[in-house]
Amino acid sequence: MSIAARELGTTVRMSGPVHRHWSPRQREIFDTLQELFLAEGFRHLTIADLVDRLHCSRRTLYSLAPSREELVLIVIERLLNQMGVEASARAAACSDPGDAIEAYLGSAVTTLRRAQPVFTQDLESYGPTKHLYDRHLRIALDVLGKLIDGGVSQGVFRPLHPPLIAEILDAAVERIRRPDVLERSGVSMGQAVAELSELIRHGLVQQGAGTTPVPAPGARPAPRRRSRPSD
Repeated sequence: MSIAARELGTTVRMSGPVHRHWSPRQREIFDTLQELFLAEGFRHLTIADLVDRLHCSRRTLYSLAPSREELVLIVIERLLNQMGVEASARAAACSDPGDAIEAYLGSAVTTLRRAQPVFTQDLESYGPTKHLYDRHLRIALDVLGKLIDGGVSQGVFRPLHPPLIAEILDAAVERIRRPDVLERSGVSMGQAVAELSELIRHGLVQQGAGTTPVPAPGARPAPRRRSRPSD
Protein backbone atom coordinates (compact mmCIF):
# COMPACT_ATOMS: atom_id res chain seq x y z
CA MET A 1 0.00 0.00 0.00
CA SER A 2 1.30 3.49 -0.87
CA ILE A 3 2.11 6.17 1.69
CA ALA A 4 -0.81 8.17 0.34
CA ALA A 5 -3.21 5.28 0.75
CA ARG A 6 -2.12 4.73 4.34
CA GLU A 7 -2.33 8.39 5.32
CA LEU A 8 -5.60 9.29 3.64
CA GLY A 9 -8.09 8.05 6.16
CA THR A 10 -10.28 11.12 6.52
CA THR A 11 -12.55 12.97 4.16
CA VAL A 12 -15.26 15.53 4.66
CA ARG A 13 -18.25 13.84 6.26
CA MET A 14 -21.71 14.88 5.23
CA SER A 15 -24.46 15.20 7.80
CA GLY A 16 -28.22 15.46 7.94
CA PRO A 17 -30.22 15.41 4.69
CA VAL A 18 -27.12 14.79 2.56
CA HIS A 19 -27.22 11.14 3.68
CA ARG A 20 -30.60 10.61 2.02
CA HIS A 21 -30.92 8.43 -1.02
CA TRP A 22 -31.58 10.87 -3.84
CA SER A 23 -33.37 9.94 -7.04
CA PRO A 24 -31.67 10.49 -10.42
CA ARG A 25 -33.84 13.60 -10.96
CA GLN A 26 -32.90 14.99 -7.55
CA ARG A 27 -29.20 14.39 -8.20
CA GLU A 28 -29.61 16.16 -11.53
CA ILE A 29 -31.13 19.15 -9.74
CA PHE A 30 -28.28 19.23 -7.22
CA ASP A 31 -25.71 19.08 -10.04
CA THR A 32 -27.44 21.99 -11.79
CA LEU A 33 -27.59 24.00 -8.57
CA GLN A 34 -23.91 23.32 -7.96
CA GLU A 35 -22.90 24.67 -11.37
CA LEU A 36 -25.25 27.64 -10.94
CA PHE A 37 -23.73 28.51 -7.57
CA LEU A 38 -20.17 28.21 -8.89
CA ALA A 39 -20.98 30.50 -11.81
CA GLU A 40 -23.21 33.09 -10.14
CA GLY A 41 -22.96 32.70 -6.39
CA PHE A 42 -26.00 31.89 -4.27
CA ARG A 43 -26.84 34.59 -1.74
CA HIS A 44 -28.92 36.62 -4.17
CA LEU A 45 -30.95 33.67 -5.46
CA THR A 46 -34.47 33.23 -4.12
CA ILE A 47 -36.65 30.12 -4.30
CA ALA A 48 -38.57 31.84 -7.12
CA ASP A 49 -35.28 32.38 -9.00
CA LEU A 50 -34.33 28.73 -8.57
CA VAL A 51 -37.75 27.52 -9.71
CA ASP A 52 -37.38 29.63 -12.84
CA ARG A 53 -33.79 28.64 -13.56
CA LEU A 54 -34.28 24.93 -12.93
CA HIS A 55 -37.69 24.70 -14.62
CA CYS A 56 -39.14 22.86 -11.65
CA SER A 57 -41.81 23.44 -9.05
CA ARG A 58 -41.49 24.84 -5.55
CA ARG A 59 -42.72 21.48 -4.30
CA THR A 60 -39.75 19.79 -6.00
CA LEU A 61 -37.28 22.11 -4.26
CA TYR A 62 -38.97 21.73 -0.89
CA SER A 63 -38.73 17.96 -1.28
CA LEU A 64 -34.93 18.46 -1.20
CA ALA A 65 -34.85 20.76 1.82
CA PRO A 66 -37.44 22.51 4.02
CA SER A 67 -35.97 25.98 3.37
CA ARG A 68 -33.80 27.90 0.93
CA GLU A 69 -31.04 28.19 3.54
CA GLU A 70 -30.90 24.43 4.12
CA LEU A 71 -30.95 23.80 0.37
CA VAL A 72 -27.89 26.04 -0.02
CA LEU A 73 -26.09 24.16 2.77
CA ILE A 74 -26.82 20.77 1.21
CA VAL A 75 -25.51 21.91 -2.17
CA ILE A 76 -22.31 23.39 -0.69
CA GLU A 77 -21.65 20.42 1.60
CA ARG A 78 -22.26 18.04 -1.30
CA LEU A 79 -19.74 19.98 -3.41
CA LEU A 80 -17.09 20.01 -0.67
CA ASN A 81 -17.60 16.34 0.08
CA GLN A 82 -17.23 15.41 -3.58
CA MET A 83 -13.97 17.36 -3.68
CA GLY A 84 -12.68 15.61 -0.55
CA VAL A 85 -13.60 12.10 -1.70
CA GLU A 86 -12.16 12.62 -5.19
CA ALA A 87 -8.99 14.21 -3.83
CA SER A 88 -8.40 11.32 -1.41
CA ALA A 89 -8.96 8.73 -4.13
CA ARG A 90 -6.59 10.46 -6.55
CA ALA A 91 -3.88 10.87 -3.93
CA ALA A 92 -4.21 7.29 -2.66
CA ALA A 93 -3.47 6.02 -6.17
CA CYS A 94 0.01 7.63 -6.07
CA SER A 95 3.05 5.92 -4.59
CA ASP A 96 5.20 9.07 -4.66
CA PRO A 97 4.36 11.63 -1.91
CA GLY A 98 4.96 14.54 -4.26
CA ASP A 99 2.63 13.07 -6.85
CA ALA A 100 0.07 12.44 -4.10
CA ILE A 101 0.13 16.09 -2.98
CA GLU A 102 -0.19 17.29 -6.56
CA ALA A 103 -3.10 14.89 -7.17
CA TYR A 104 -4.81 15.85 -3.93
CA LEU A 105 -4.69 19.57 -4.63
CA GLY A 106 -5.37 19.03 -8.33
CA SER A 107 -8.85 17.81 -7.52
CA ALA A 108 -9.68 21.14 -5.89
CA VAL A 109 -8.16 22.98 -8.84
CA THR A 110 -10.41 21.08 -11.26
CA THR A 111 -13.53 22.03 -9.32
CA LEU A 112 -12.61 25.58 -8.34
CA ARG A 113 -11.50 26.47 -11.85
CA ARG A 114 -15.21 26.86 -12.61
CA ALA A 115 -15.83 29.06 -9.57
CA GLN A 116 -16.34 32.77 -10.22
CA PRO A 117 -15.26 35.41 -7.65
CA VAL A 118 -18.89 35.93 -6.60
CA PHE A 119 -19.06 32.30 -5.44
CA THR A 120 -15.99 32.73 -3.25
CA GLN A 121 -17.40 35.95 -1.83
CA ASP A 122 -20.72 34.31 -0.97
CA LEU A 123 -19.01 31.24 0.47
CA GLU A 124 -16.88 33.36 2.81
CA SER A 125 -19.47 36.00 3.73
CA TYR A 126 -22.32 33.66 4.72
CA GLY A 127 -21.66 32.21 8.18
CA PRO A 128 -23.09 28.68 7.73
CA THR A 129 -21.25 28.03 4.43
CA LYS A 130 -18.05 29.54 5.82
CA HIS A 131 -18.30 27.08 8.71
CA LEU A 132 -18.59 24.17 6.26
CA TYR A 133 -15.67 25.49 4.22
CA ASP A 134 -13.54 25.95 7.35
CA ARG A 135 -14.20 22.34 8.36
CA HIS A 136 -13.32 21.06 4.89
CA LEU A 137 -10.07 23.04 4.87
CA ARG A 138 -9.05 21.78 8.33
CA ILE A 139 -9.45 18.20 7.14
CA ALA A 140 -7.61 18.90 3.88
CA LEU A 141 -4.70 20.54 5.69
CA ASP A 142 -4.51 17.58 8.08
CA VAL A 143 -4.27 15.21 5.11
CA LEU A 144 -1.57 17.35 3.49
CA GLY A 145 0.37 17.40 6.75
CA LYS A 146 0.33 13.60 6.86
CA LEU A 147 1.48 13.37 3.25
CA ILE A 148 4.34 15.77 3.98
CA ASP A 149 5.30 13.77 7.08
CA GLY A 150 5.32 10.59 5.00
CA GLY A 151 7.46 12.23 2.32
CA VAL A 152 9.99 13.41 4.91
CA SER A 153 10.11 9.92 6.49
CA GLN A 154 10.76 8.36 3.07
CA GLY A 155 13.56 10.82 2.33
CA VAL A 156 11.73 12.15 -0.72
CA PHE A 157 11.10 15.56 0.87
CA ARG A 158 13.61 17.79 2.56
CA PRO A 159 14.02 17.14 6.30
CA LEU A 160 11.73 19.97 7.31
CA HIS A 161 9.45 20.06 10.33
CA PRO A 162 6.01 18.83 9.11
CA PRO A 163 3.95 20.62 11.82
CA LEU A 164 5.61 23.93 10.87
CA ILE A 165 4.97 23.32 7.16
CA ALA A 166 1.34 22.57 8.00
CA GLU A 167 1.09 25.90 9.86
CA ILE A 168 2.61 27.72 6.87
CA LEU A 169 0.15 26.00 4.54
CA ASP A 170 -2.70 26.99 6.83
CA ALA A 171 -1.60 30.64 6.68
CA ALA A 172 -1.21 30.47 2.89
CA VAL A 173 -4.67 28.99 2.43
CA GLU A 174 -6.18 31.63 4.73
CA ARG A 175 -4.71 34.30 2.43
CA ILE A 176 -5.68 32.87 -0.94
CA ARG A 177 -9.25 32.16 0.18
CA ARG A 178 -9.83 35.89 0.73
CA PRO A 179 -11.63 37.54 -2.22
CA ASP A 180 -9.67 40.80 -1.79
CA VAL A 181 -6.35 38.93 -2.01
CA LEU A 182 -7.47 37.13 -5.15
CA GLU A 183 -8.63 40.40 -6.66
CA ARG A 184 -5.35 42.18 -5.92
CA SER A 185 -3.39 39.22 -7.29
CA GLY A 186 -5.51 39.06 -10.42
CA VAL A 187 -6.14 35.31 -10.15
CA SER A 188 -9.12 33.06 -9.57
CA MET A 189 -9.42 30.65 -6.65
CA GLY A 190 -8.58 27.75 -8.98
CA GLN A 191 -5.44 29.48 -10.24
CA ALA A 192 -4.36 30.33 -6.69
CA VAL A 193 -4.72 26.71 -5.54
CA ALA A 194 -2.84 25.50 -8.65
CA GLU A 195 0.11 27.80 -7.98
CA LEU A 196 0.17 26.93 -4.28
CA SER A 197 0.26 23.28 -5.31
CA GLU A 198 3.32 23.97 -7.46
CA LEU A 199 5.07 25.74 -4.60
CA ILE A 200 4.36 22.91 -2.18
CA ARG A 201 5.31 20.13 -4.57
CA HIS A 202 8.57 21.55 -5.85
CA GLY A 203 9.57 23.34 -2.65
CA LEU A 204 9.57 20.14 -0.60
CA VAL A 205 11.36 17.73 -2.91
CA GLN A 206 14.96 16.88 -2.07
CA GLN A 207 17.64 18.13 -4.43
CA GLY A 208 18.77 15.38 -6.72
CA ALA A 209 15.34 13.75 -6.75
CA GLY A 210 14.68 14.57 -10.37
CA THR A 211 14.44 18.32 -9.88
CA THR A 212 16.65 21.23 -10.88
CA PRO A 213 18.96 22.11 -7.96
CA VAL A 214 18.03 25.32 -6.16
CA PRO A 215 21.03 27.64 -5.51
CA ALA A 216 21.78 28.47 -1.90
CA PRO A 217 20.75 31.95 -0.68
CA GLY A 218 23.31 34.54 -1.83
CA ALA A 219 24.97 32.17 -4.27
CA ARG A 220 25.92 33.66 -7.63
CA PRO A 221 24.45 31.95 -10.67
CA ALA A 222 26.84 29.85 -12.73
CA PRO A 223 28.11 31.72 -15.78
CA ARG A 224 26.56 30.72 -19.07
CA ARG A 225 28.72 29.19 -21.72
CA ARG A 226 28.86 31.20 -24.86
CA SER A 227 28.00 29.22 -27.95
CA ARG A 228 30.76 29.17 -30.50
CA PRO A 229 29.85 30.63 -33.87
CA SER A 230 29.38 28.03 -36.54
CA ASP A 231 31.96 27.94 -39.28
